[in-house]
Amino acid sequence: MENSVQICNDDLYCFSVEKKFKSRKNKVFLLKSSKPGEKSKYLVQKEYSYPARMPGEVKMLRLLKEKGVPVPQIYGTGENYILLEYLEGPLFADFFFWQESVSGSENSSLIGPAYQLIYSLCRWFKDFYTATREIAGKQIIMGDVNLRNFIIREKIYGIDLEECREGRIEEDIGSFCAYALTYWPSFTSWKMAMVGELMRVLTTELDLDKELVKKEVQRELLIIAERRGTFQEIVKFLVANLLERSVHFAW
Repeated sequence: MENSVQICNDDLYCFSVEKKFKSRKNKVFLLKSSKPGEKSKYLVQKEYSYPARMPGEVKMLRLLKEKGVPVPQIYGTGENYILLEYLEGPLFADFFFWQESVSGSENSSLIGPAYQLIYSLCRWFKDFYTATREIAGKQIIMGDVNLRNFIIREKIYGIDLEECREGRIEEDIGSFCAYALTYWPSFTSWKMAMVGELMRVLTTELDLDKELVKKEVQRELLIIAERRGTFQEIVKFLVANLLERSVHFAW
């Protein structure tokens, strides 16, 4: 699909690749679907690097959709790919970066849109964790909660659920906060303030173990450091005990 210009099926639907999305795990494309006499439609095709993960995500997306959780609609499946509803809107990561640029990296004061973003994310997490408990009869977490797995529209939508598994919510929230802290430039005053407020709101609203969330942040920071080759930078941050002493992380 990546190198094709246009493919038509027996129903006279033609699909053209408009662009390739950035993805560290899979091949993800924006497709334009057209048929004579009908309005063009955009879809997302996700080709799995690990096809064994596809059935689980398909099932989870469909069940969550039935529960009213904001996730993309599935329009079709193939041997190693799914066709999804195209959700036009900025990624959480892009809005996060933009908010920091507007506020200034060394500014530790958050403005209205940042708080709105936090509470919108909290609502999605609440819906997701409630629905997955009902679906599975046990706590299911996302497993992969980086900032690029959320799209902002009239509300936040969650995408990329192929790594869902049983676990504690604190694992997800700790990972999310660690990712937020380490996007370049890492550990700025604004990021510290934003993550501090994220931790405060999410631990309160989701009734989480605050100390366990902190430990999960630290654990994920060390994993990120090893993967990115920034171990010394992360260690300095942890040795300084900022997660414990910073006013942004105190409740």
